[in-house]
Amino acid sequence: MERAYGTWALGPKRDLQWVWGDYTDDGPEWDIDADSSMVDESMSAWEREKALTDEQITAHTTLDSIGAGNGYSLGWNLQKLIGEYARHNGRADLIRERIDGRTGE
Repeated sequence: MERAYGTWALGPKRDLQWVWGDYTDDGPEWDIDADSSMVDESMSAWEREKALTDEQITAHTTLDSIGAGNGYSLGWNLQKLIGEYARHNGRADLIRERIDGRTGE
């Protein structure tokens, strides 16, 4: 989601290209069909996308500044990005709770 709401959304106008290729109904489910051999490459891609998102954020002077990629403001895109992290981290926490049984903070 760094690309969808960061590097592409806040950058210059261009077609959105997904990190792992196009998603199609009959194609691989990259967010599901993953295994441990993909960890290093996946982490490297995420680090690159985060760095590019940071560059795009610093290029905008206000939260109202509009990104050319999706036409929404920096603030809107940051809110979407934060929501994606919160949603996915919440799911990861549920998985962890099932593994170790610990709940709460």
